Amino acid sequence: MIKRTVVALAAALLAATAPAVASAQVTEPVSFTLNNNTDHVLVSLYISVVSTNDWEEDIFGDGVLGAGESVEVTINDNLPDCEYDLKAEFSDDTSLALGSVDFCSLDGGSIDVTE
Repeated sequence: MIKRTVVALAAALLAATAPAVASAQVTEPVSFTLNNNTDHVLVSLYISVVSTNDWEEDIFGDGVLGAGESVEVTINDNLPDCEYDLKAEFSDDTSLALGSVDFCSLDGGSIDVTE
């Protein structure tokens, strides 16, 4: 598998739409491995806090994640939120929503994108 590093510095993007929340939760960066276990190229990955109905910018930018490939992702948004929604878009114009993911318990783990 090809491993690439994507660092998503989403502080300004997520802070613009997320409500201020008083919490004792850790606001340190969260890293995880994203595994594309599909037969399609993953062309976009959107992440947003569950408290908003809007998707943030594509964290892949101009990059893509081929079928069967993995990538290390780091989210550094300085927000106290743990729950995030993810949306993957593929080269065949399909998309997959990955519901609420608890990033606080995920740190160092992995997310598998499957069809």
